[in-house]
Amino acid sequence: MSDSPLKLYGYWRSSASWRLRWALRLKDIPFEYVPVNILKGEHLEAAHLARNPLGILPVVEPEKGMFLCESLAIFEWLEESFPHKGPSLFPGSPLQRARIRSLCEIINAETAPLQTPRALKRHSADTSERTAWATHFIGEGLRAYESLSRPLRGEWSVGDQLSAADLCLVPQIYNAHRYGIDMTQELAPLERLFRKALGLEACQATSPERQSDAPKT
Repeated sequence: MSDSPLKLYGYWRSSASWRLRWALRLKDIPFEYVPVNILKGEHLEAAHLARNPLGILPVVEPEKGMFLCESLAIFEWLEESFPHKGPSLFPGSPLQRARIRSLCEIINAETAPLQTPRALKRHSADTSERTAWATHFIGEGLRAYESLSRPLRGEWSVGDQLSAADLCLVPQIYNAHRYGIDMTQELAPLERLFRKALGLEACQATSPERQSDAPKT
């Protein structure tokens, strides 16, 4: 890898972009954040399609012209490329690491993709139908996460150390709030993790509203 900071192409409100910003901050890895405006269709322009043919965010460019897609694959690359930088995203025994990966995939594979603009537009042109669709799958995913993490939880989702599972969970709960999902009752333990994470400097600094491309209020 060159001496110049890697580039992270993302969008301020993209949950996968947030989890990667957070991971890089935790590991104290310098990076240049390059906004790609989804609302303006910049993710579908030729420049970005050359980085990721699906037009999906985020994308990491470790060296000029070399692109890495898919946030969990990038997590793994960070672990292997910077083993002594910051805390591990997958701490513990092989079994614990597998459990962390399982929780990550509940969010990354089973929940988040169903609420992206790409999926919602394909599902329906009606805004209320899109909202109902997203709400259903976010709720379903978070309930599954809560159930599977319940016997594993300590201070965080798996044991007492922050992990990739939490980095996936927190941005998803942010989206749950956007859709007005009830985070009390059975989801209250996850809401407590969310509130706790928001007290961390790395989480705050990489949160959506703190990004350069977030709308100014």
